Formats: sequence, structure tokens, C-alpha cells
Amino acid sequence: MVKKNKMKQKGKMWGQIFIMAPMIQFFLFFLLPVSFCIYAGFTNWNILESSKDFIALDNFKEIFTDPKFWKALSNTLFMLLTIPCYLLLSLLFAMAINRKILGNKVFRVIYYLPYITSIVALVIAWKWLFNADYGVVNIMLKSLFNINGPNWLSDSKWVKINIVMMIVWKMIGISAIYYLAALQNIPKSYYEAAKIDGASETKIFFGITFPLITPITFYLTIVGIIGSLQTFVEVQLFTTDGGRNYNAATLVYYVWQKAFKYNEMGYACATVTLFGIMIMVITLLQFKISNKWVYKGE
Repeated sequence: MVKKNKMKQKGKMWGQIFIMAPMIQFFLFFLLPVSFCIYAGFTNWNILESSKDFIALDNFKEIFTDPKFWKALSNTLFMLLTIPCYLLLSLLFAMAINRKILGNKVFRVIYYLPYITSIVALVIAWKWLFNADYGVVNIMLKSLFNINGPNWLSDSKWVKINIVMMIVWKMIGISAIYYLAALQNIPKSYYEAAKIDGASETKIFFGITFPLITPITFYLTIVGIIGSLQTFVEVQLFTTDGGRNYNAATLVYYVWQKAFKYNEMGYACATVTLFGIMIMVITLLQFKISNKWVYKGE
């Protein structure tokens, strides 16, 4: 009996030790930095100076009166257009390669490559393709349709669209893999029963396929929204100073400029705090409305 009690106590001790490791990690690398960031948002902290004077809500007031902030916010929301685009295309691609066709495994690899390729390499290739003077896209537009292509990389309107197109192209492969796994997880008996009842392909898709892949769609939507709202590297590599008229800068790029170009770390922390609240609210709303369209099973 005494031996059993000692074993239980030893098991509890080791259990507490294993639990403490992720708790310490959470405290050191999440809770502590986030708490410090929120506090710093209420100060005039400049990274070139040691002093941090408490200035209450002055940073937040300045944020809402800064035209660049609102421009960056609108550009960030514009980046959300990538989500329905690549989700639709990846679903179509997944449905295509889910069939027994020659070379479907090769196509999976080809479409997945952009996702695992360095973003720097992707941007360099993309900028070469869409160069206004010698880019392949403009050359093809001119030779095939006699159309003078726009200045994709400098025009304030087209550079943002160009970034969206590249993100869509990059994300199709990874999203298609998720959709393919979901499609292959649907029991074939459902389709067989539907065909016996004389259901058309359209009814089968909206009555069986689409409801059963809504959990994956929900997951990809949540992850896609969080990722799109944090778009930064593409803007930095595609543009200089956020593009002409700041027309491609996102909120993360705006924060980066304030923190590391203008050394206004307190102001940047205040912006990050607002940004974090915005992401949290959008995510919670997604979970709130998910009950109305996400299939939960029987």
C-alpha cells in the first residue's frame, strides 16, 4: 500500500513537471510579451531612448487621426479577398485530382511547390513575370491581344492586385491538400445511395460533398483570415515605402515602419494592441456564426 502511494505521488510529481514546461513557455513567450506590449502602448517609448513616460491614450488618439493608418487598414482588409479566391480554386483542383486520372500525384507536387518555396524567390519570379518593360505577361498581352499591359509593379492600383494574385497562387496547393483529405474521407456509400436515388451531380455536391467539407472550409477560413491580416513580407518585397500613395501597405507593414524605421515603439505597440483585438473579434465572430453553416456530424 505504501509502495502504491509512493508511486502515485511520484506520478503526480512528474505530471506536474511535464505540465509546468508548456506553462512556463506560455508565460515567457506569450503572456509576458503581450502584457509588456499592452503596457508599452500607453507610453512614448522610443527604442533609441531608455525612458518610457506614461502618456495614457495619446498613442491611440494619434492612431485614429493618422491617414496612413486608415489606408493600411483598408489595404489589409483588401488582402482578405485572397481567401475566397484560393479556397474556390483549391476546391476545384482537389476535386479534379481526387479522380483517377493519369499524373494526378505529379500535379499535387507541382501545385504544392509554391507554398514550400522561399517567398523571396517567389517574389523575384513574380516581379520578372509582371515587369512592365520585359515581363512575360505584358509581352503575351501585346502579342496575343494587342493590349498594352499596365505597370503591374509601380501603379498604385495594380501592385495591390498583383500581391493578391501571388498569394492566391501560393496558397492553392496547401489548401487543395486539405480539401483532398476531406474529400477522400467522405464514405463512398453516400454517393452510391444518391446515384441510386437519381440525384444529379449538382445535388450530390451541394447535398453531400459541400456539407461534409465545411469543417475543413471553416478551418482554412480562420487560418486564412489570420494569415491575410498579417500580410507583410510580400508588401516589403514588392514595394518601396508601402507603394505609391501608400496603396499597398498593410497594418503589419505600418507597425514595422513605426517601430523600426521611425523608432516609435510605444506607438507601434498601441497599434499592435488594436490589431490583436481586431483579429480576436473577427475570429470569435467566425466561431459564433459557424454553427449556422459548418456540419457538426450526427
